[in-house]
Amino acid sequence: MLTITAFSCKSQIIPQNNAYVNIPQGAYIKDTQNFLDNFVGTWQYQNGNEQFTITFAKELHYNYDSWYQDILIGEYKYVNSSGVTLINTLADMTIPNFPDPLNHQIDGATSLVRLQYPPCPECNIGEYRIKCIFDDPDRKYQNLAIVLRSISPTQIKVKLFREGRSVFVDNNYDAPDDMRIPAAEYTMNKI
Repeated sequence: MLTITAFSCKSQIIPQNNAYVNIPQGAYIKDTQNFLDNFVGTWQYQNGNEQFTITFAKELHYNYDSWYQDILIGEYKYVNSSGVTLINTLADMTIPNFPDPLNHQIDGATSLVRLQYPPCPECNIGEYRIKCIFDDPDRKYQNLAIVLRSISPTQIKVKLFREGRSVFVDNNYDAPDDMRIPAAEYTMNKI
């Protein structure tokens, strides 16, 4: 007599807003509430000549080798107050089959609650924000981050900051270490 036993191997789904828990092997941090959709699109901050534009897309089921996650990817353009374009990577969003989503200048989707760094005292209890890695394409050694807060369907707040010390390659300590985009909170409107 032959006995066959079937096992279902389904990965554990962890909701995006609960992703700060211990992540088991093979788990999927899924945007079950479609919260990341609040940031998809093109956003712009304008103050005189200064202009900061970001475009976000949502990447589903990104493989981090030991788990999967829905993430945001993005590119940006920054024009300083003198009207000089310092960085413009927006065209990289239109490259078909971009080799790896984590090669974009902005990537990730870590959920933050009200008091997690950077704290958001004006956030409501139960409201959460999204933190992503933010790269300067000419200063990859800088450890920068961006936190996104949804205000309305047409407005977000973006907080750009240095998350840690710069990591210089080949002991190139003379490389410029100032942030080319000022660390600040920007109110951005959907365009």
